[in-house]
Amino acid sequence: MSRILKVSLVVSLVCSTTLFAMSEQEAKGIAKDAIQTVGGKLKHTLGQKAKEGGLTNAASFCSTEAGNVAKEAAKTLPKGVSVKRITDKPRNKMNQASEEQLKVLSEIKQKMLEGTMPEMVVKKLSQNHYQVYKPLKIGNKCLNCHGSEASRNKEAYSIISKKYPDDKAIGYKKGELRGAFLVDIKR
Repeated sequence: MSRILKVSLVVSLVCSTTLFAMSEQEAKGIAKDAIQTVGGKLKHTLGQKAKEGGLTNAASFCSTEAGNVAKEAAKTLPKGVSVKRITDKPRNKMNQASEEQLKVLSEIKQKMLEGTMPEMVVKKLSQNHYQVYKPLKIGNKCLNCHGSEASRNKEAYSIISKKYPDDKAIGYKKGELRGAFLVDIKR
């Protein structure tokens, strides 16, 4: 290939990559949609299980099937987009945050101490690779399975503790940071 053709090809690749670079706003939009797809499906299904058979039914579902529901919902996401839940206090070891992710969770906790809760934290890894963190706070319903021993539902938690004997996802108070949805976006 001639030198001129090689230079033209490189210039054209650089220009096309620049023209189609993803913005932070676009990454946030993609992340919101992905979280709604996966998180919405999990929340809806968990709510249905609780309606059908109470907290013990929801706990049983959560400890055995929630991962599969999330995987099925994730199959509908656009190519290059993935969603997972991360935490510094995992119930399921698969959700343990990496060292880099722990730094972001620490940033979020610091902002919470300062009185602000970020809607999302966006990390640009390259021109077309973003990671978007959506903080997850503990609400009243969460305390049934993630609260103190006094606030947890004993029957539901007995199901959970059999599946996760090394559970660290307990002892929370309302409003504390549980972890985050992490959306990885690559183009």
